[in-house]
Amino acid sequence: MGQKHSAKTKRLMSKLASGKGNPFYGRKHSSSSKQKISRAVKGKKNPMYGRHHSAAAKQKMRLARLKAAGKRK
Repeated sequence: MGQKHSAKTKRLMSKLASGKGNPFYGRKHSSSSKQKISRAVKGKKNPMYGRHHSAAAKQKMRLARLKAAGKRK
């Protein structure tokens, strides 16, 4: 099972990986990279291919979206 990081350690790791601490900070994916990523998750390679969200999952997403919209106003 291993050990779990404490909340303090998680905050520190998050801070260190944010902004300039992130190795991809200030970079952008090239057009060719974006196309490769796109092709990698299309059709049968997509984990949701052929699957559908249950009614309960749809309701949960709907409520989360409404809650988020309320916070923006």
